[in-house]
Amino acid sequence: MGLSRRQWFAISVIVFGTFVTVLNQTLVAPALPSIMEDTHVDAAMAQWLTTGFTLVNAIMIPITAYLQDRFSTKRLFLFSMALFLAGALMCGLTPNFPVLLAGRLVQAMGAGILMPMSMTVLLVSFPVEKRGAAMGIFGLVIAFAPAIGPTVGGIVVDTADWHIMFLGISALTAVVLVLAAILMEKKEAGGHKGDAAFDALSVTLSTLGFGGLLYGFSAVGSTGLSVISGAAMAVGAVCVVWFFIRQTHLEVPMLRVKVLYNRKFLVATIIGMLVQGSLLAAAILMPIYIQTLLGFPATISGLVLMPGAIIMGIMNPVAGKLFDKHGPRTLGIVGMGLLFVTSLGFGILTLDSPLWYLVVLYIVRMFSMALVNMPITTWGMNALDTKLMNHGTSVNNTLRQVAGSLGTAIVVSVSAGVQNAGTASMGQTDATMLGIDVAFMVCAAMVLVGLVLTVIFVKDKPGTTEAVGREAREGAVPATAADEGNSAQNKQLLRRIMKTDVYSLLPTATVHDAMELFISKKISACPIVDEHGEPVGFISDGDILKQLSRQSGSYTDPIVLIAMSATDTTSYDEKLAHIMELPVSAVGAKGTIGVNIHADLEEVCRVLANNHLKKVPVIEDDRIVGIINRSDITQYSMESYLSTR
Repeated sequence: MGLSRRQWFAISVIVFGTFVTVLNQTLVAPALPSIMEDTHVDAAMAQWLTTGFTLVNAIMIPITAYLQDRFSTKRLFLFSMALFLAGALMCGLTPNFPVLLAGRLVQAMGAGILMPMSMTVLLVSFPVEKRGAAMGIFGLVIAFAPAIGPTVGGIVVDTADWHIMFLGISALTAVVLVLAAILMEKKEAGGHKGDAAFDALSVTLSTLGFGGLLYGFSAVGSTGLSVISGAAMAVGAVCVVWFFIRQTHLEVPMLRVKVLYNRKFLVATIIGMLVQGSLLAAAILMPIYIQTLLGFPATISGLVLMPGAIIMGIMNPVAGKLFDKHGPRTLGIVGMGLLFVTSLGFGILTLDSPLWYLVVLYIVRMFSMALVNMPITTWGMNALDTKLMNHGTSVNNTLRQVAGSLGTAIVVSVSAGVQNAGTASMGQTDATMLGIDVAFMVCAAMVLVGLVLTVIFVKDKPGTTEAVGREAREGAVPATAADEGNSAQNKQLLRRIMKTDVYSLLPTATVHDAMELFISKKISACPIVDEHGEPVGFISDGDILKQLSRQSGSYTDPIVLIAMSATDTTSYDEKLAHIMELPVSAVGAKGTIGVNIHADLEEVCRVLANNHLKKVPVIEDDRIVGIINRSDITQYSMESYLSTR
């Protein structure tokens, strides 16, 4: 993918470090009963080992954008892993619960820095057309941790001592630190310094805001609604609103929340929040159902979850490839639809439901997660300018973490409320079962909202830029008179230098039709448009050549790789005759990488360079109004320069 060996080493170390932190999170759930017994705390207190971790993790993420702009990737990575190691050692050597909880919070500080930094490094290291595959590979590695985490944790709890889990994590973290010190370069991954700032009031507001909301909802789940929990949620809500308003008014914000003004990024973030809330809530409910109601040990609980996690890990890189080829819409709709159906399936569990039913349902659920998470996130991130990637990943990860925590708290609160209300009349076991079913129905309602958003807003235009001058590229919506004047000038300039003779093809046209058009009009590519004239794809002579080659593309699925490695005995003429009858929609790229008619030349050059294109469509009101080539810009620039000499 165009990276040096040194860059691959650095990325591998970062991904491995992220894997260790994710593994750490998934080990704890099956160990909670043993921890409660050894440290003499109740379930409400022990739950803070998970809730507190998520709380600190979410608070650290907004600060990460500032840290990434001020420190090199290597220094920041070493610092975050050192924090994580210190916390893991505290947990592994703890004499009591307060030290254990403190260790978890220190771990969360390191993990909160590491995850958004890892995503930013990946996104800025790969070109737009390769980001889907890169994020898929990242997802494959990261998903392996949840695949083995619960099972490993269950085995350790059933056969040894929960302290061993944290000591094992400490050893892995130490290995990561040594490799990072040796293999990672000192320079910044993105090659530039950003302008994020540290604002003490913003940090305070985010801490009180997110902390108040999470504590309030968690308290409701444990003890019901009270004056204290209600006040915590109210203060939290006020502080969160104040935090976001403050970021929009600071000259140099700590976190550029204006990226949420980009509609694609906003929609992708909301969908991700809904999915994350449903995912984490289910991860809490499943062990309760399997261990508490069905009476199976922690190891069995982990084994039930393992096949689904493995399927998700396998599907992540496949989903990335599918995203690069087909765009996000179909993947998102199918994924959210399956996620909704499986949530309903979990909502009708009974005390007699067999384990195989849980395994199958969880496999389908995790399969659907893979179709949604990476493709939708990548689609939203691609709508942002490269220099805003760190802010975008921080905003996305912060809101997903908060949504996961709040979603878990809300769903668990619903489950506990139903259980408490029904215990007197139904008995403890039946009331708990009803609470879990109702909680999963709440998850289904959350997913349904995400499905509706996907159907309405997510389109197959993964690379289309929506930039309108510099302010719009940075996510700002309000336009001044000067901005509007610049936008009008940009529009006039592009109309003057672009080619307005736009030749296009319908998706049903054949490759033969495309070749005739290329030859007669002396062009090498053209957009594919639907019956309304809106772009849905792009076909070039390069796409046709790729089909004629013996092998095309790259494959992460070993079965596909073996199949494509087989000897191809089809002759060139036979291939050509077959390809000529194919529809252009089957050969060309799905989605159109384009520039808005109001974009300035700097933005046009960025899109051409980042995507390695010779030409790009110019779009106005979702319609292609022209084509601008690199040669058009070069010719204009030379003429303008020479005319002033």
